[in-house]
Amino acid sequence: MKEFVDLLLKKEKKPVEKEKIYKKIELLKQIEDEEYTISTEDMDEIDKILALGVKKYEYYMTPNGKYTLLTKTSFRKGRFHGNRAGEGFIVASSVYITREGKKVVREEKFSINKENLNHAVDGDYVLIDVGGNGKKPRVEKILDRNIGNIIGVVTKVGKTYYVKPIDKKKQLLNIELKEDAKEGEIVSVSLEEEKDDNYYIGKIIRRFIHDNDLRSDALLEAFKCGMPEGFSEESIKQLKYIPEKVVEKDLINRLDFSEWEIFSIDCSDTKDKDDCISLHMLNNGNYLLGVHIADVAYYIPYNSPIDKDAFRKGTSYYFGGLVEPQLPEKLSNGICSLNEGVLRLTKSILMEIDKDGNVVKKSLVPGVIKSRASLTYEDVNNLLKEKECSPKIKNFEMTLKAMSDLSYTLRKKRLLDGAIIFNRPELRFKHNEEGKATSVNLRYEDMAETIIEEFMLIANSNVGEILNEQGLPCIYRVHDNPNEERLEEFLKLLKTVDLGFSYDTEDILKDKNLLQLLSVHINKGNSHLNAMLNTNLIRCMSHALYSPTNIGHYGTGFNIYAHFTSPIRRLADLTVSRIIDECYFEKSPSLKSQNIKKWNDLIGDYATQASKMERVEEDVEKSVLYMDSAIYLSNYIGQEFEGTIISVSNNGICIQLDNLIEGKVRCRDLEGNYIANPETFTLLSIDNLCNYYVGDRLKLKLIEADKDTKQIAFNVIEKIKENTIKDSKHTNQFVLKKAKDEKIRKAYI
Repeated sequence: MKEFVDLLLKKEKKPVEKEKIYKKIELLKQIEDEEYTISTEDMDEIDKILALGVKKYEYYMTPNGKYTLLTKTSFRKGRFHGNRAGEGFIVASSVYITREGKKVVREEKFSINKENLNHAVDGDYVLIDVGGNGKKPRVEKILDRNIGNIIGVVTKVGKTYYVKPIDKKKQLLNIELKEDAKEGEIVSVSLEEEKDDNYYIGKIIRRFIHDNDLRSDALLEAFKCGMPEGFSEESIKQLKYIPEKVVEKDLINRLDFSEWEIFSIDCSDTKDKDDCISLHMLNNGNYLLGVHIADVAYYIPYNSPIDKDAFRKGTSYYFGGLVEPQLPEKLSNGICSLNEGVLRLTKSILMEIDKDGNVVKKSLVPGVIKSRASLTYEDVNNLLKEKECSPKIKNFEMTLKAMSDLSYTLRKKRLLDGAIIFNRPELRFKHNEEGKATSVNLRYEDMAETIIEEFMLIANSNVGEILNEQGLPCIYRVHDNPNEERLEEFLKLLKTVDLGFSYDTEDILKDKNLLQLLSVHINKGNSHLNAMLNTNLIRCMSHALYSPTNIGHYGTGFNIYAHFTSPIRRLADLTVSRIIDECYFEKSPSLKSQNIKKWNDLIGDYATQASKMERVEEDVEKSVLYMDSAIYLSNYIGQEFEGTIISVSNNGICIQLDNLIEGKVRCRDLEGNYIANPETFTLLSIDNLCNYYVGDRLKLKLIEADKDTKQIAFNVIEKIKENTIKDSKHTNQFVLKKAKDEKIRKAYI
């Protein structure tokens, strides 16, 4: 009956009264059954549908008792995204079908001023009046508040202790403590009781101590970046109902893969295993690749406390040897983790792939597996390189070699389709038990990493294709073309290092293969410049994000791409997994229709939240990495290093050491006066001393490494190798003359 109510309200241009709804639905149903007459029971059902729709803000009831769709009014629903200035915006999404039958997702963004917040804080799900006729958008009601724990500084007013949130987006909250505390102490507080609008009673659940407590420092740094903490009391209670193992009833309607040769490949310290893989050779010479992903959605009902916490967190956070997981450990390391030798529920995508890397058949099914082994990247790489490895891995030798062959075929095809692959290691630190960064660990991609990356990429792309082909809602991972201004700046930089690459920005944007060629060209150049050039080229790329509308993924080379393979760690993947259950696997046409409408309404909000929290995770990782860099180098004050200049400014020189740690040579620590010329990437001496060019190789002395400010500073001992170019001389002389004239003028005044 609900589909008839929705159809009727969609067609009606004005709000309609109940009696008219009864009559029109009677006429609609008579198309199917000429003798149909609406009954009292049908009217009662329509009444309940209307009442529930109003309660859920799908429908709007006018003051005179007429009904219409909420989207036909000035009201909208959406997640409020606050900023540090105390303002923010909401994004409301709606879906409509064009005359050609194409699904279009429309996103509307509304800015909300401070005076129109009506007590809303970052993360609230709100109802707004979008305004018009001179009125500005205003929050009418907070529909759902799921704040979680708050990190803040203890203050005292009279005899009462309060907590002032560190996160400026949450500073509208007033939190009174149940217990005494120490003024100035930094604490984590759970909100126990709401006494008034934005006024809570809180309980301390964690105290941050900073006397050489490096783990506490890393946590606090993460919270300052906006990382959400912990799980709600309701989530902890929900865990009691989560099973420890797979039981008989869980296996209904699932394909049994438990006898297949299936295994995982991860880092040696990974405990939350999202994915396992399998590979069979078919009689026709094709591969049958299976990517088996933990069926997390099966254990977490939609909008349950754990699901709300997963939405709030948006992702898992890995930093400083620590992890703040998206899901509680009982799920992430337990029943949802595809551990060796135990039955686990999966969503499995099976792909038949030919010798050229084309997927000729695919199917997405609910499954159950039993992993044969938890392999590590190190062991697999040793096997594939014919080095010494554990006897256990020898059992999988033939399969792993076939997997390696297939992964390189898939990569070759992606490159032909325009994928951009950067050859740049990641900077990581090893930490001791106290959380101190003790050694640098540069993480390179090797053969085992290529297997997993290519298999996850092809799985994600094909899941996105399946949902797209069916016209179902999906969160797409989208990646736009490179930033034109940054690319132009980078091509200027290439001229200063004389790499011999002469194409311009317009050429590269028109022909994607030129960017591939550029990437290859960089890595054939002077070795001490490779890391610097790769870093700067990556900065030209647009930021990938999540969207309900597909525009393709520039970096991977796929026209359609979704995130599906990490539901334990990412909100987008968990959401796609849930959509598969409710919209793809669902057998009931009426339930499927309802679910499609529900997710079409929700998908924009989930995509926005996933993108937002991914940025927070990146900020956390970067901030703690800088802190770890300072902690690590603090043991080497006064010692010498070699590094490459990667950028210059009027404040000084940015240096990248060979281990990828970055620091600065400040202008105030250089002899004389300096000015930067951004046109030639040069720091020029006004006093005719040494000039510094991007790409110069320097011998340096470490003079500062401060974990609190995250500042790393060097003095220059000598220039080892200079990178100058002839055609920069005239421009530099012009900048120098202007700077010297200004210096003389100031001295005269």
